[in-house]
Amino acid sequence: MGRDERDDDFRARYGPWALVAGASDGIGECFARALARRGTNLVLLARREPLLADLAAELRARHGIETRCLPADLTGDDLDRRVADATDDLEVGLLVYNAGAVHGARPFHDQPVEHALGLVALNCRGPVLLAHRLGRRMRDRGRGGMLFLTSMAALAGSSYTATYCATKSFDLVLAEALWHELTPRGVDVMAVIAGATRTPSMLTSNPGFEDYPGLMEPEDVAAGALANLGRGPVWVAGKANRETAKGMMPVPRIPLVNGMARATAAIYDLPFVEVAGEEFPELD
Repeated sequence: MGRDERDDDFRARYGPWALVAGASDGIGECFARALARRGTNLVLLARREPLLADLAAELRARHGIETRCLPADLTGDDLDRRVADATDDLEVGLLVYNAGAVHGARPFHDQPVEHALGLVALNCRGPVLLAHRLGRRMRDRGRGGMLFLTSMAALAGSSYTATYCATKSFDLVLAEALWHELTPRGVDVMAVIAGATRTPSMLTSNPGFEDYPGLMEPEDVAAGALANLGRGPVWVAGKANRETAKGMMPVPRIPLVNGMARATAAIYDLPFVEVAGEEFPELD
């Protein structure tokens, strides 16, 4: 498949390799396919090795890219070591952290605590480890990008999904903070707020989602996120979701993040840089 100048610009901005965590299906798989079309080599990370191998073979044959499969559990104690072993010899300039977990919706105390701790590992520990390992090298090179998939559930707590909401909020705030730290160093960081999306994990958690009004396609989420990377700290997938998010977050996020960073810098006698961006960019 032919590529255009935008693909060349993308590779110049984010380098030759991307790591997609949660690449075996759903939104993560769609990110992998979209990046392969741009000519980006891929490290594909997920638990299910056969699915990764099949996807990698298809993308190599179709787009002429290089791939590495990294079968790993994002909640595993060996995650950092395994990522290091798979990537230390590569210039990974783009991280996509997309992870799904199916625990359904139940009262907090009616679920095993292991489910809650698993979500903390998946949605908090995992992105911190990968962002720290890969993002440091992006910062030192002066180019790169990181995308953290989060959820409309990040915008408020809810009964029945308490830990999920809390951990997805962590991803949102982590992305905003790293956006402010790393934008002046040439690294784009963005939280991707997705609503109801037609993915295997969502449909497994509730088959009724198949008929949910406004259900998004994972291809559209991935394409929109890549189109908006570098425009601001947060992108909300889908126009209806964006309008809802604007109502739930009426205070503009960019001045808010700048204000928090300014106050923190003043308290600890650290340098402060005002960072500009676009609120709720609307490229779909």
